[in-house]
Amino acid sequence: MRKLQLFDNMRNVLSKLKMATPNMCSFANLGCGFGSAIAVVNGRFDIAAWFIIIAMVFDAYDGKLARYLNATSRLGSELDSFCDMTTFGMAPALLAGGIISNNYPILGWVLGFLFVSAAVYRLARFNVMQAEGDQHHDYTGLATTGAGGMLAALVILNGYLTGGVDVGKVIELMPVITVILSLLMVSRIRFPNSMDFADKQFRSPLYASILSGLVVLFAWIPQVVPSVLFSGYIAAGFLGIIKEKILHSST
Repeated sequence: MRKLQLFDNMRNVLSKLKMATPNMCSFANLGCGFGSAIAVVNGRFDIAAWFIIIAMVFDAYDGKLARYLNATSRLGSELDSFCDMTTFGMAPALLAGGIISNNYPILGWVLGFLFVSAAVYRLARFNVMQAEGDQHHDYTGLATTGAGGMLAALVILNGYLTGGVDVGKVIELMPVITVILSLLMVSRIRFPNSMDFADKQFRSPLYASILSGLVVLFAWIPQVVPSVLFSGYIAAGFLGIIKEKILHSST
C-alpha cells in the first residue's frame, strides 16, 4: 500500500514537473530580459545586447517543449507573452534609448518609448488574432523577437567592427533603425514563422548546408551571425511582398 502511494506521489511530482518545464523556459527568457535591463542601467550595452540574443533560445523552445510534453496551457501562453514583452519589448527599448540618449537625451527616451509602444501593440494584436482562431503560419507585422533581436544584433555587430558600443555608423543610425523596426512591428506585412520554416526545411540539403555554415561562422566570429540571421529574416518579409505582386501581375 505504501509502495503504491509512493508511486502515485512520484507520478504526481513528475506530472507537475512536466507541466512546469515550458514555464521554466519562459522564466529563463524573462531572466535574460531583466539582466539586459540591468546591464543597460550599468552602461554595459554590449552585455545587454547579448542577453537579448540568448533569450531567443529560451523563447524558441518554450512553446515547442509545451507541445512535445503535452503541457500547453492558457497560463503558459500568457506567461510567454508577458516575458516576451519584457525581453523583446522593454529591454531593447531601454538599449536603444540608452545608446541614443548619449548624444540626444530627449530623443533617446522618446524613441525608446516608441519602440516599446509598438511592441505592446504588436503582442496585443497577435494575442487577439490567436484568440479569434487565426490559422496563418506566418506573422502580421515583424515579431517582437525579430525587432528586438535585430536591434541587439546590430549593437553587437557595431561593437565588433569598431571595438566599442558608443561610436560607429550603426550607433549614428540607431534613431532611424529604431523607428523603422517600430513601424515594421505595427505594419501589416506578413513575415514567416521562423520555427515553422525551420521544421519544414530541416531535412533539406540546402538548408542543412546553410545551417552548418552559420554554425561554423558563429564559432569563428559570433558577433556577425545574429545580424546576418535577422537581416535575412526581415528581408524575407519584403521578398514575400515582391513574390505576391509578381503572382498577381501574372494572373
